[in-house]
Amino acid sequence: MKSQADSLLHVAEGLFKDILLAYPALQRSLSKDFDRLSLYCQTRGLGCFTLDLPNLDALLLQGLETGHLNLSGPFSKKVSDRTNVPRFLSGLWLCVFDKGACLRQDADVNAIFFIRALCTLGKKIAKECTKNRLQTALGAYHDIERRLRSPTLDWAGNGRLDDYEDSRCRHLGDSVYQPRQIYNFGIQGNLSQESFPYESGIDIDEGTHRLLDQVQRVADLFSESFGSYDPLWYSYHRDSISKGIGFRHGTGAVSERIPRHFRSDEWTWPDKLETIFPFRYCGTYAGSGVEMPNSHEPPSRLMAVPKTSKGPRLIASEPASHMWCQQGLLSFLEDRIKTCIGLDFIDLKDQSKSGSLVLQASLDRKLATVDLSDASDRLTCWTVERIFRGNPSLLNALHAARTRYIRDDISSVPSFLRLKKFASQGTAVTFPIQSIVFLCIALGSVLDGEISWRSIGRLRGKVRVYGDDIIIPVYGYERLIRVMDALQLKVNKAKCFINGNFRESCGVDGYQGYDVTPIKPKTLVADSPDSRQAVLDTCNNLFNKGLFYASDSCRTLLPVRLRRRIRIMGRNESGSANLTSFCGSYESHLAKRWNSRLHRYEVRTWAWKPRSSKKVREGSSALLEFFSSAHNPEQARVVSEYADTRKTRDGLSWEPCSEHAL
Repeated sequence: MKSQADSLLHVAEGLFKDILLAYPALQRSLSKDFDRLSLYCQTRGLGCFTLDLPNLDALLLQGLETGHLNLSGPFSKKVSDRTNVPRFLSGLWLCVFDKGACLRQDADVNAIFFIRALCTLGKKIAKECTKNRLQTALGAYHDIERRLRSPTLDWAGNGRLDDYEDSRCRHLGDSVYQPRQIYNFGIQGNLSQESFPYESGIDIDEGTHRLLDQVQRVADLFSESFGSYDPLWYSYHRDSISKGIGFRHGTGAVSERIPRHFRSDEWTWPDKLETIFPFRYCGTYAGSGVEMPNSHEPPSRLMAVPKTSKGPRLIASEPASHMWCQQGLLSFLEDRIKTCIGLDFIDLKDQSKSGSLVLQASLDRKLATVDLSDASDRLTCWTVERIFRGNPSLLNALHAARTRYIRDDISSVPSFLRLKKFASQGTAVTFPIQSIVFLCIALGSVLDGEISWRSIGRLRGKVRVYGDDIIIPVYGYERLIRVMDALQLKVNKAKCFINGNFRESCGVDGYQGYDVTPIKPKTLVADSPDSRQAVLDTCNNLFNKGLFYASDSCRTLLPVRLRRRIRIMGRNESGSANLTSFCGSYESHLAKRWNSRLHRYEVRTWAWKPRSSKKVREGSSALLEFFSSAHNPEQARVVSEYADTRKTRDGLSWEPCSEHAL
């Protein structure tokens, strides 16, 4: 069986054929380039595709932004002293930059796409990074946490966090150095007080203070429009319109490692949760007779999941009871974002709207795309308590559902932290909260003068946020950086695009109005049902991009017994375990039969299905999940049976014929 490196090289060979089809005059140089890539792959292995080639893509994007190509790192050796473009793929580079490494006015969009397609082919390959890179990422995680500003309110306490009387005393403009009193024993042993500045304090100028005031006014407008959050009333309201009670168990892992369908039987209910989410009304149902669980508050658990070879993604698995209440808050925030802010600025379930803005911005260059570094790890409780100061009920609920402590068992030295950040990735409310915070910052950085719904409405189609992907007018970029710095948030300037014709956000890359988004597969080794489906999806994605030879090379990575039994479907037809075609459906190569029981024609084809094993359960937890699930008057809710669908299977099966088959 081929390794990931061999499979990537095999697909890259097909990609070189696609390049040659578009640029036949480059046949000789492309042949040398492939030989050079093969040699690199033999010596460097998988790192050639996961680390070295992505460096070349970063140089390209930097050159498109600044207008000049600065070479450094692997694969960047220039052709000669007179031709300052990389020797590797030099024919394509010269279609984008001149010999002096300056961006051409008539830069070839197809050349840009082909360079990116090859250089990012292995960038997202799911692979465990080395232990050194893991420990480096963990060290950065702890270092960020140490440097964060401490909150003003008592986020470590069990009681309510805020009330309506003192909420206006906090302001985002408090980001200046503030004195604190520390105690010092002098030479004589006498206790004295000395004034020292907070290490996390930031000295801001008058202009930044004005911007922070604008952000604060936008935040007050939003948070007040959300209305009071009463978990009992909101749960009743959702259930009355057949959407369930709002509370539910998430699909991810929990820190106690309890299986999803048994979490209500084994969870705990801390005192901090009880203040806002009483167990009698939020954790059980009327007349259940279930006793109050243990009040112990388990910490969240730090986990590392594969991201790229450069480093892992650090997330946290939350306690079961906290996740249950966080899901209720998530439902509330989704509804309020839709009704109060509007989907023209944030849509938590659709990032394609940002993609359409990216292509337009790459053409007229009126909008900038901004990306943040470690966004969730740098969003502090200090910032959140000021952004939501206009809605103490929501702020109290966020505090109650938040996990205060995190356990790090994967560092070389295990530790136990009390967090100053609002929440790590993996918390149900992290994504909507940071989207709201960053939208407030974006709008406050762009607006001048009056802050009102009318002035905000004029920015529709100009400002959009999805998580930490921000789109704003170009003139607001420098202001945004100043606000972010004051709030201890970090803009990733290497992934921000303002000046050139390249824009990138939410998985869409655009240049001069054209889509130049490359395909970045997670795996190319078809050794399991999930990976075989992933390889098939990559085949179709390459095909839809017009990379036909690369798609065919990817298809040959599938087992022979499956390649002969895959159905071919048109682009607009449904089905995941099929090859895509621009010419419609084709099934003549498959065995066919008439099913007399179902009265339909069927074909023998490869299919990918979840492997489910139904189990029966009873008790109060089953009934609680019954209430938590959305329901339809025409369809019964069945929760006494559940299926474990984490495992999948594939193979040949009889499937109904396509109505559009030739």
